[in-house]
Amino acid sequence: MDDKGRIMVPAGLRKQLPADWQDRFVLNRGLENCVAMTPYPLWQKEAERVNKLNSYKKSVRDYQRFFSRGATDLMLDSAGRMLIPKHLQEWAALGKEVVIATYGNKIEIWAKDKFNIPTAEDSERYANLAEDIFGDEKEGDD
Repeated sequence: MDDKGRIMVPAGLRKQLPADWQDRFVLNRGLENCVAMTPYPLWQKEAERVNKLNSYKKSVRDYQRFFSRGATDLMLDSAGRMLIPKHLQEWAALGKEVVIATYGNKIEIWAKDKFNIPTAEDSERYANLAEDIFGDEKEGDD
């Protein structure tokens, strides 16, 4: 991240997205103190889903507020950079070195020192998670 709070979004990452999803993103607080980076069309879909929840439940209202508060709609500049708002830099404790990580349709921006790259010590935890999540399924079930 540069001194102005901008990061370069890798061209390779953008090229994996549909053409009309490559330049406009919504940044927001992500889980576990990262910055969630969502292509605008996906953000709209998720916002619709969140807004349909039963707001008579306090937990839903709390989530809806947290979900929308601080979300920032951004366009990449001509150099493929994105300005990360100060409140999100603080939320994720971002410094000069950041990691852009993806899984599924999720894109996250992490402070390099907070991004955990799996190690051999994590293999038992991973195995336990797999058993907890998939243990009741038969292999090959679709």
